[in-house]
Amino acid sequence: MKKVLEVKNLKTHFNTDKGVVKAVDGVTFDLTEGKTLGVVGESGCGKSITAMSVMRLIDRNGSIVDGTIMYDGRDLAKIKMDEMRKIRGNDISIIFQEPMTSLNPVFRIGDQIVEAIKLHQDLSKEEAHDKAVNMLKLVGIPRAERVVYDYPHQLSGGMRQRAMIAMALACDPKILIADEPTTALDVTIQAQILALMNDLKEKMNTAIMLITHDLGVVAQMADDVIVMYSGKVVESAEVKELYANPKHPYTQGLLDSIPDVKSEKKRLNSIEGVVPNPMELPKGCYFAPRCKFAMDKCWEQEPGVYFIDKERNGENHKVKCFLYEGN
Repeated sequence: MKKVLEVKNLKTHFNTDKGVVKAVDGVTFDLTEGKTLGVVGESGCGKSITAMSVMRLIDRNGSIVDGTIMYDGRDLAKIKMDEMRKIRGNDISIIFQEPMTSLNPVFRIGDQIVEAIKLHQDLSKEEAHDKAVNMLKLVGIPRAERVVYDYPHQLSGGMRQRAMIAMALACDPKILIADEPTTALDVTIQAQILALMNDLKEKMNTAIMLITHDLGVVAQMADDVIVMYSGKVVESAEVKELYANPKHPYTQGLLDSIPDVKSEKKRLNSIEGVVPNPMELPKGCYFAPRCKFAMDKCWEQEPGVYFIDKERNGENHKVKCFLYEGN
């Protein structure tokens, strides 16, 4: 399968009054055509900043200080913003978790989709309008010919999210970044949106980067997974391998904390402690203060990235933990 995006050693830092925050600190991953990459971790681990770095939508006090984001032979971390604007929304699109803050409340839904289409494609206003209606139909919005004239507040949360997806897919992007796309939706609508994304991926062969803290969603949607903690990737594998054979203590803790209806235990498992303050990160492994397997060197040295079961899994399963040193 063709790799459409290759991110290597990405580092995004923010300058604050209290010092430098290393929000993304050496992240590496690939996106493959027609596949979904799940990006999981607790709030504040750097998932969304990684996505914003790919899109070059970082706040003014932040910058990409190292690494490459290779797309179509170009490094998106270094190209000029004029060139990036042509790629953003056309080749690479993003769906945000709260459509009400992403859609402009004073413009009709159709006008916002038409604007996105005309910005990147050589179509007349009438052709762009027809395509906007067709995109709304594609994402399962009933009476699309009428909804195209509605304002965002006239739609339900699920319909607004569908409209956001229609806008994101209007220019047939090769990459779709979905940042917590179902967080604000009820369970029934969430299932519909996820099924819609899967269906569109198969029809359009789009590569999807799905950012979420919900491991159930990852199991349902993803082909591959990276687990992030304090700005770093601590484990990466194919989704079935990760769930069947989690290696990093953090990944194991995340999976153990999922409610199990078959279990007789009344109390849920949890990971002790809290995510470290980004201004006061531990010297060695960032997870050491919460890890029950922590060794002396975990407090002094940063672990390398080690391969798991090369003979069985090739080099797909990697973990950043001293427990697997010399594997």
